[in-house]
Amino acid sequence: QPRAAAVGPPVAPPPPLVLATMGGWGNNDQPAWKDVMSQSGLDDMTLLSKLTNEQIMQNLKERFENGIIYTNIGDVLISVNPYQWLQIFGSEIIQSYVGKARIELPPHIYGVAEQAYRAMVLDKENQCILITGESGAGKTEAAKKVMEYISEVCSSEDEGSAKRLNHVKNIILETNPLLEAFGNAKTLRNNNSSRFGKYFEIHFTQGGMPVGGNIINYLLEKSRVIMQLDGERNFHVFYQFCVGASAEEQQDYGLHGPEAFDYLCKGNCLSVPGIDDVKEYKEMRHAMNVIGITAKEQSDIMRLLGSILWMGNVDFAEANERAEVSDMSVLEFVASLLGVPAPFVKTAFEIREMETKHGMARGTTYKVPLNYVQACATRDALAKGIYGTLFDWLVQTVNRAMVFKEKNTLSIGVLDIYGFEVFKKNVFEQFCINYVNEKLQQIFIEFTLKREQEEYVAEGIQWSPIDFFNNKIVCDLIEAKRPPGIFLVLDDVCRSVHGVAKGADKAFGDRLSSCASNPHFRMRGNAFCVKHYAGDVTYECDGMAEKNKDQMLKDLYNCISISDNAFLQMLFKDSHPDPNNKKAAPTSGFKIRTAANELVATLSKAKPHYCRCMKPNDEKDPQVFDGPRVLHQIRYLGLLDNIKVRRAGFAFRTVFQKFLDRYFLLSPQTSYAAKLIWKGDVLSGCKAVLSDCPFGADQYQVGKTKVFIRTPESLFALEDLRVNYYQNMVSRIKNAFRTWKAHKHECSNRIKAAFKTFLTFKHECAKIVQKCYRDYKYVAPYSDLRMKIEPSFVNKKERNRLSMASVRKFYGDYLNVKARQAIMTAMGPQAASEAIIFSCKSMVVVHPGLLKANKLGPRFLVLTAQALYLVAVVQKKSLTEHKLSRRIPISAITQATLSPLRDNYVVLHVPEEFHDVVLELDFKTELCAWLSTKGSLGSNILFSERIQYYKKKKSKNKITFLRDELVTDKAVYKKDKVRVNGGLPANSQPASFKKTGFKFIGVGEGSGGGG
Repeated sequence: QPRAAAVGPPVAPPPPLVLATMGGWGNNDQPAWKDVMSQSGLDDMTLLSKLTNEQIMQNLKERFENGIIYTNIGDVLISVNPYQWLQIFGSEIIQSYVGKARIELPPHIYGVAEQAYRAMVLDKENQCILITGESGAGKTEAAKKVMEYISEVCSSEDEGSAKRLNHVKNIILETNPLLEAFGNAKTLRNNNSSRFGKYFEIHFTQGGMPVGGNIINYLLEKSRVIMQLDGERNFHVFYQFCVGASAEEQQDYGLHGPEAFDYLCKGNCLSVPGIDDVKEYKEMRHAMNVIGITAKEQSDIMRLLGSILWMGNVDFAEANERAEVSDMSVLEFVASLLGVPAPFVKTAFEIREMETKHGMARGTTYKVPLNYVQACATRDALAKGIYGTLFDWLVQTVNRAMVFKEKNTLSIGVLDIYGFEVFKKNVFEQFCINYVNEKLQQIFIEFTLKREQEEYVAEGIQWSPIDFFNNKIVCDLIEAKRPPGIFLVLDDVCRSVHGVAKGADKAFGDRLSSCASNPHFRMRGNAFCVKHYAGDVTYECDGMAEKNKDQMLKDLYNCISISDNAFLQMLFKDSHPDPNNKKAAPTSGFKIRTAANELVATLSKAKPHYCRCMKPNDEKDPQVFDGPRVLHQIRYLGLLDNIKVRRAGFAFRTVFQKFLDRYFLLSPQTSYAAKLIWKGDVLSGCKAVLSDCPFGADQYQVGKTKVFIRTPESLFALEDLRVNYYQNMVSRIKNAFRTWKAHKHECSNRIKAAFKTFLTFKHECAKIVQKCYRDYKYVAPYSDLRMKIEPSFVNKKERNRLSMASVRKFYGDYLNVKARQAIMTAMGPQAASEAIIFSCKSMVVVHPGLLKANKLGPRFLVLTAQALYLVAVVQKKSLTEHKLSRRIPISAITQATLSPLRDNYVVLHVPEEFHDVVLELDFKTELCAWLSTKGSLGSNILFSERIQYYKKKKSKNKITFLRDELVTDKAVYKKDKVRVNGGLPANSQPASFKKTGFKFIGVGEGSGGGG
């Protein structure tokens, strides 16, 4: 790997050209963007009251100084490059333009894209968007915004279609970083100038879903590879490659900083403020991956870029008018990258093989040594040839990635081509660029000015034709066949003059005298001047013939043919000259002329939309609006003629339906109370509205499909009437509102008084209801529990006579245990945290032991949420104290058995402990109810005259219930027998139930139970 050449520090470049890209609607403390648009100047300059170039400039200046870069002339969008980031782009703003007509929102490039897309979908016609202007006017950024809009608005709900759609959208977006890297460069007027032209055609289904696309590229400025003006750069990709390549790539391709390569230092500008070469290199490589360029192909591309960079460092030493390579190490490294033996490359650079012919017979072959200038030219020709074919291959690869199978597709074409250029020294490239721009101006004149006037004829409108400059005479000067234009003269010189470049250039200058009859042509020594639509440009004849040939020497093709680099061979497989072909190879002039005419034919088949880009100044300063510079662009773009033809007496036109929808308010024949009442056809409705307008019939004409308004003042009058109509309606609404408000005040006073009375009554009723509820809860706090347990006793147990007087209430804690500290202490410390749900006095059957009879003993019964406590009162040393007799977990009580007689005995069975308990208490029904609700008893309540129970573990006892009428009051317990007199029948009902017809749930017509 050879050593890098040392160079001086780069010259600081001018400020960058940056057109606004992404962003939102602006900060919260600023007015919305669409509101600002309506506050500065006119959105549409066809409405200017005075028609002068100065007035056009003043309107653009006012809008530019308020951050508004877009203005309309009818359907033509004027874009002024702001040279700074503006917050007028992004998804939110894109969505605001979807489905909107041009006049509904402020001018915007999104509006042009929306018109094109919507017209394609609705009218089923191909569309094209022509973006034109000088170099540095912002054409490339405008084209990117169109692509961004189309990518955003297209969507599909079908999963398969969505996948294909996303693939196409990604390729559309990723073509920008790839082609900009290889085709754009910094120039004196633009930091991201397109040095090639492209027509990007996106194809859609009939429903508007993108399915693929195609790119046609025009006239890549290959000479930039080897030479740049002072302050300019080579193509971006070289600088990106130098600073962004991986360590492995730097080692393989011998990369250093840009200052190490002669081809990158010609313009003394190595970096550009605002351009991050490392970041853009990553984006370029990512784009390659998305488009489908394989890793092997990417490696081959980088190898060729490295060979071009090092090729520029190949220098020659001249002795006796013979050039020889001065540093073989550099040449050998270049040869290794190309895959060609170094001696062959050396020979191709130093010697030219020439052959003389005599008719069809082969002549003598001569090997002619080259001098320094010729050797450098040969080296440069190889570098340009490799880069040019590589760029064409990249475009073809993008096209292959976007190939589609669908038929009957629709398309939107976006033309982004180099702008008009004028330098101190203008050469062949500038001539070709300005020729293409001249053709585009011709298309603009054809589509806008001529068709505008043709619309008046088609609509049957009476008007006076407007004269305008038609640049066809300039196009004929350059491309005509008879008399021969400049291109034909140049091609003739290339065919007839075979010698040194100086002789061909002199012959070209001499033969240009045939063009002298054209008023737009003048000879100036060894140069000629063409009076373009954008101004006079003087072109140097020197070098034109050589550049027009656009051919590499046969020696270079032979050198490539022996390369072991398959990728390089593939690039040039169709470029090798055929020695048996007598037909001359096509020249650059012929190619660009043919491509331009094909472009015109393609554009003529589509409906055009226009974006005319302008530069506010040449210093790329966002704060400067150079009036004379802008005025010059206004003149040569023909904006005044465009407005004149657009207005030609008719500044505004719209179809009948839209006119009626907007202005029906102005006539009592078509509206009432701001509602459309017209029932006739739209043409008659428009005439009815116009007949009631406050201007004469000379201010409008009605065509076959549209209404035409002559002056802006007439249109403004219509708008004022429309606004005043709403203002009058507002006044009427205000008066009606005041009347209603006064009546409302009186009604409200009456309503308030009635409401206060209602509130007072409501409060009193609430108090009564609350008092009744409190009384009810105090009298019967557990009435629901009473009703729930009653079915378990109905028809199963005899009733006490006293219970027939009324339904006994449940109260739960009859002893108020929490207030009786002695009982709480006896229950134990855990009882303090347990909720008391039932308590009462009771008797329990006590089993004293052997030879002693069972007897009843008094107990305090306390039931908590966790257990049943029996507390006894015992006499100890003449002192009375409370002692816990037994604690039974409430969950352990699984069954209760009672007798069918009217006694108050209940046996609680505790199977876990094999120790049951026999109780006598007045509130047996309530105890069973609580055990059923809080414990495990449930509905397991049995009735039997003989009850067997465990008096202790493994010891059973039986208690028998007998009816004995001799017992007068309470039941008598003796020797495990309970004697009790008879009670009321088990199906008896309390007297209060009979009065109300009360029925227990699930009991039919039975009555409540006892006790």
